[in-house]
Amino acid sequence: MSSNITNKTILTRPAMNKHKGFSLPAAIFILVIMALLAAAVVSIFDRGNKGITQEVLSTRAFYAAESGAQYVLGQLFDLSGGTANCSAASNLTFTATGLASCSSSMSCSSRNISGDVYYTINSTGTCSSGSDQAVRQIELQAKNP
Repeated sequence: MSSNITNKTILTRPAMNKHKGFSLPAAIFILVIMALLAAAVVSIFDRGNKGITQEVLSTRAFYAAESGAQYVLGQLFDLSGGTANCSAASNLTFTATGLASCSSSMSCSSRNISGDVYYTINSTGTCSSGSDQAVRQIELQAKNP
């Protein structure tokens, strides 16, 4: 009797049995790594947004201080030609669109040097938004013409 089976090798899969159940831990590992990357990206964007917010508030505070100093200069050197008036201190609260939630505190002092009157104006601008706040301070010096 002859057999139709001639040297056929029956393939078994012993290698597959060794890796059985490997896909689930690999998938969980990949998901954890992707979640960590996503959390890092969100953290970076959050810090960037806070930096931009602080920069905008700082710029607005600078312009509030500048506006306060210009206000004191306008009071000091009246365009109608009146005498210069350097008052001790004053405050402004802004309601304009660009400076809403901002205020300015100003002070003025004068000194006479060799017959010329010099004025020193200090202005502090403060702007806030929620828990963030920025404060900028400027100082001007002007001479009575």
